[in-house]
Amino acid sequence: MASAYAQAQTQTFLEFIQLPSQYNLANNPPRDLSFLTGLHTHMLSTAPYEHLDLHYAAKDRSIALDPQHLYQKIVLHGRARGEYCMELSLFYNHILRALGFDVYTAGVKIRRREEGVPKGDFIGW
Repeated sequence: MASAYAQAQTQTFLEFIQLPSQYNLANNPPRDLSFLTGLHTHMLSTAPYEHLDLHYAAKDRSIALDPQHLYQKIVLHGRARGEYCMELSLFYNHILRALGFDVYTAGVKIRRREEGVPKGDFIGW
C-alpha cells in the first residue's frame, strides 16, 4: 500500500518535528534504526497521544481519519498539541510508508494502571 503523502508533504512533516539535519531527505539517509529512533522520538515530542478533542470540542466530538485531514490538523495547523491515538497511528503509518518503511496496521488493547503500574485485564481495541 502506498502512502497518502507526497514527498513534499513528508519533508514538511520532518521539518515540523525538527528532525536533525543528518536525516534530511535531500541527503538520502539510510532508513535504519537510528533514523527510525530519531523519527519516533521527535514525532512523540511534537505530537504526543492525547484526547482533548473528545472531551473539549465545542460541537463535533468525532474523529476524522482521512489522511489529508490528519496532515492538515497535525502538521499545517501546528497546534503544538498531540492527537487521538487512532489519528496519530494512521498518520504515522502513512509517514513511514512515504519514507520507504514496510508498515502494517494492527489492533491493540489497553490495560489500566494503578499508581503507574499496569494491572488487571486488557480492555478495548
